[in-house]
Amino acid sequence: MKSYKVSELSEQDVYKLLSGTVVPRPIAWLTTQDMTGLVNAAPFSFFNVVSSDPAIVSISMTDMKDSARNLLATGEGVIHLVNPDNLHVMNQTAAALPADESEVQKFDLTMKPSEMVDVPGIENARVRLEVKLYQHIPVGRSHLMLLKVVNFVFADEAVVNPENFHIDAKRLNPMARLAGNDFARLGDTIELRRPD
Repeated sequence: MKSYKVSELSEQDVYKLLSGTVVPRPIAWLTTQDMTGLVNAAPFSFFNVVSSDPAIVSISMTDMKDSARNLLATGEGVIHLVNPDNLHVMNQTAAALPADESEVQKFDLTMKPSEMVDVPGIENARVRLEVKLYQHIPVGRSHLMLLKVVNFVFADEAVVNPENFHIDAKRLNPMARLAGNDFARLGDTIELRRPD
């Protein structure tokens, strides 16, 4: 076994160990907009569910980037899950652009108006979570954003049984983040019933 003391590592080395260990991670492809209406799109893989009542998800962002500034300014965004159809353009939106340049325009993303927030969503995503800022927690250089989901938008094929809200993960076909330049597809699934 190898042991690495965090106190003896650089921040970059700690990032590599965390992002290589906590895998696979869902990708939050987030759209936000600034006060002028300029729409930003950026992916984040430090993303997960926090609570169902209230419906809270979390995204952690390193440094005060456009997405973080926009969330703090407007309090709204849209989270999309990534699928194989939009994986490559999602990766392009990770590029560092000037704050006055929109990834939506640069990479020709087709947008769709949202129902509960002013920020538009990306049309070819199979899932859109319309969110409002619930809490901002600075953590070192990072910014933990707790976001309240106010509306779920699913592609028809993703919902197997709308009456009981059964979402078929295989039909969502989500892409996951690994480390470095690696991504993963949903592989084999195993069904296990919880013990009573």
